[in-house]
Amino acid sequence: MRIVCPKCAAAYEVPADRLKQRRTVRCTRCNEQWAAVQNIEHTSAPADAPPAQTPEPAAALPAFTAMDRLAAANRQPRRSVALAAAWVLTFGVLIAGAAAAIAWRADIVRAWPPSARIFGTQNEHRAHVPANTPEGGRK
Repeated sequence: MRIVCPKCAAAYEVPADRLKQRRTVRCTRCNEQWAAVQNIEHTSAPADAPPAQTPEPAAALPAFTAMDRLAAANRQPRRSVALAAAWVLTFGVLIAGAAAAIAWRADIVRAWPPSARIFGTQNEHRAHVPANTPEGGRK
């Protein structure tokens, strides 16, 4: 027996003896659960009774392919407010750190002289040093 997932149109061949009259099955592709119905033909119908007309649901509904279902299900994932707040907070901390480094660059260079190359203040650092010190150029 062939069953088809109603969500992603994945088709599966299942032995008829494995399906009861109505059994819940799960699609391995999209994890959708649905009730697979086995078509049971009754052979005990009286011979003089007219054959019962069964509606054909496949003829009434248009055939959907997997691509049709993918095109119809164009849903965007829901964005988390907490995640957006975390991104904003991260960028705020980075901008505040950069602004603090620029504002206190003279103190940073005094505390850690190799940082003068980062700030591009190599000559500026020497201008703040008194001339009569060993760093000032006189011996």
